[in-house]
Amino acid sequence: MNIDQITIRNFRNIGDDEKTYSLDPNFTVIIGINGMGKSTILQALRIACGSFFLAIPDVKKVHIRQSEVHQLNVNKSLVPQKPVKIEAVGTFADVENPIVWRRQITEKSNSTTSSESDVGLIKSMGKDKFETVMKEGDDSAFLPVIAFFSISRAAGGGVRNRQSRIGRQIFKEGYQDWSDMKFTNFKYEDWLASYDVLKSSGKEYEHTKDAFFETLIKANRYIEEVTSVNGKLWLKVKMKDEISDLLPLELHSDGIRFFTEMVAEIAYRCIVLNGYLDATAIIESRGVIMIDELDLHIHPEWQRHLVNDLKMAFPGIQFVATTHSPFIVQSLEANELINLDATDGLDEAPNKYSIEEISEYEMGVLNVERSEKFLEMKRAAADYFSLVKNKTDIAAIEQAKVKLDELRIRYNNDPAYVALLESEFPR
Repeated sequence: MNIDQITIRNFRNIGDDEKTYSLDPNFTVIIGINGMGKSTILQALRIACGSFFLAIPDVKKVHIRQSEVHQLNVNKSLVPQKPVKIEAVGTFADVENPIVWRRQITEKSNSTTSSESDVGLIKSMGKDKFETVMKEGDDSAFLPVIAFFSISRAAGGGVRNRQSRIGRQIFKEGYQDWSDMKFTNFKYEDWLASYDVLKSSGKEYEHTKDAFFETLIKANRYIEEVTSVNGKLWLKVKMKDEISDLLPLELHSDGIRFFTEMVAEIAYRCIVLNGYLDATAIIESRGVIMIDELDLHIHPEWQRHLVNDLKMAFPGIQFVATTHSPFIVQSLEANELINLDATDGLDEAPNKYSIEEISEYEMGVLNVERSEKFLEMKRAAADYFSLVKNKTDIAAIEQAKVKLDELRIRYNNDPAYVALLESEFPR
């Protein structure tokens, strides 16, 4: 399953002038200042992907909420704008041509449509897959991996609720909490803890655990060694030519921990849903993974190769993510970037430009080669020098004296700067 295109109208902060976005089959990163609609696109994709589950029991259903209907201020009253539309064009491994489906709230309705004309085809595809696995007992149905990681994925802390497993429950485990993946609800530890026992009784595939560990190393080049103890991951990590001891994951940095947990859960979902592929279950799985704020807790040096690492680890998965990181943007091909800011942008792929050019021309941040404090000092000095320029203007000299006293206090940690200002004051 891939989403080729998403069209949005009157949803969250996208109004009646509908917007259409094309997505790269492997990786799409969305950038824009806060409020431009990055999360809106992700949430629309979440609803579009959720259409696959509409006829599948016990899997979370996602609809357009009333609070997500775009509103306009009309005479100081907020008026919901309808119709609301989320339309997707997608491709499936076992369907020859792309299909189109939509979720809507019509002008005369308050609920999201689930009609045959809107979602009939994708709904029946999900139902057929479910019946093949659950009613016919055939676990070789090729299932899409679908998961949404919100910005709150790492929030809350707490102890993970571990559960014992008696076997593979493909739909229950493969799609549990898919619509809002939280670290406290991840289930890969349960799978790791039960794997060896279940494999010995023929209830797990022979090589999936090895493939799981290989994926963690592929996705995170800082991991030198990985194993598990009672379902818990233990890692050796290399940073700046120093290799750590083999330690439990929770003793590593937040960046290592949160990213490794997310990769582990995605890999586990690939194995649960398409385990019959055994050693190639992860690299052959298809699907859509949505990640809000991909750079969360990730060091800038790591951000520079994060996208390529994920593409290497999950070559069949389509990732759609948001970011504020120019380092991630710099790593992209031209077709992998959606820029919501009103800038002219760059002429070629972002990976051909410097970080300063990315920040200024793609992300609209000016003068990035200098710090904000430096620019502020430069502006203040220019204002001051304009006052002392005319040494016969008594009023200007008085203003300059006040300005000098103010700057002495503000920049007292930079004596050279203050001395320069004082040297220009009329004697």
